[in-house]
Amino acid sequence: MSEQTEVKAPVENNSIEAKISNIVSKLEKKEFTVYFYAPSLNHASGGMGVLFKQAKILKEGGYDVKVIYEPRKNDQVSYKFSMAAKERIDAYTRLNPTWLDFDVSDIEFLPQMGADETGAPITDITYDDGTKGKASNIQLNAEDMVIIPEGAAGVMRQLANSPCKKVVLAQSWIYILNSLQPGQTWQSFGVTDVISISDGITEYINSVMPGLNIKQYAQSINRDIFNVPEKLSDKAPMIAFSCTRGEETRMKTYNIIRNFQQWHPRNKFVRFIELSNLSREEYAERLKSCSLLLYTDDIAGFGTAPLEAMACGTHVVGWAPHGGKEYIKNDNGYWANNGDVFQLSELLGVAVDKLLNGELDNEDIQKSYESTLDSYTQEKESDKVLGIFEQYTSERISEIKELNNTTK
Repeated sequence: MSEQTEVKAPVENNSIEAKISNIVSKLEKKEFTVYFYAPSLNHASGGMGVLFKQAKILKEGGYDVKVIYEPRKNDQVSYKFSMAAKERIDAYTRLNPTWLDFDVSDIEFLPQMGADETGAPITDITYDDGTKGKASNIQLNAEDMVIIPEGAAGVMRQLANSPCKKVVLAQSWIYILNSLQPGQTWQSFGVTDVISISDGITEYINSVMPGLNIKQYAQSINRDIFNVPEKLSDKAPMIAFSCTRGEETRMKTYNIIRNFQQWHPRNKFVRFIELSNLSREEYAERLKSCSLLLYTDDIAGFGTAPLEAMACGTHVVGWAPHGGKEYIKNDNGYWANNGDVFQLSELLGVAVDKLLNGELDNEDIQKSYESTLDSYTQEKESDKVLGIFEQYTSERISEIKELNNTTK
């Protein structure tokens, strides 16, 4: 039988193959967008700082990065505008994180609005500064990636059928299950990829949602602003503290302070200074001026405040939350059992006595701090973040190519 050239009839999946090839090409050339969903918060937030820093690193690494947010309604300004116009006007606040210690002006912020009372999408925005704007209409493609905060289950639900790659950025264990219905997991929304920011978070996720693809990196401490004063003698006998976790944390923190003052009346002259409503530079300067940091964040997913204090030569007296387990050591702070008000009150008295006796004026102590901080440099953070997204890109290419195989 003579050889014949087999001519295959056109098949229906040719167009699918072309689309898949196009997606793979865009991924290989970095012709896709990484979207970050961000809460609409304009005050200093460690979690927001991590999110924006990651976006900044990717932007500098050549990725197309955009931030998606839902503007928050300003009721006071809405009332003012409505009274002046004699009709209802809803005014919204732009997301503008001016408190950051790095520049994000080269990243595009895309406002997203919901529907009006009739169910129609809101397209026009009146901002509380009197300016007008338009809501963004975002088309998510298969080559795009969306980074979703761990507590934004609503966003995960909305994107469950989207063709894009969805990745959860997990920074706090407290919001993971609390944002879900009983029995739900991130896998329920088709999410299998997670970026974790600490050993504690990774361990927790593996315990409640086994089977996820978790990648982890360590955030950095900005040594340009968090650094040891030239003269440690310039530090005042002051104790810095912060109460950003709500009223319960504030009550516990002030109880610790009151306990210390009652138990150590001779040291009542030691001042306490709250770090609140400050830019990052102001926060660093205040922290550098204090001798001790009272750390009372018992639900931190990582907790940078102790590391920032160490970088400033400020000694830490605080709780040992699960999220900080990777850097908390016997030689880099006075650590109480997490949530134990009375033990922390006692340790604060011990640390103040040592401070006033000159026992903390020891170069070896700062050396132990620097040893801890070696793991949290900006160079290591950038390298790790870029490496993670290179992995995601490679994995996404493999996923898309596998789709091609299943269509044949």
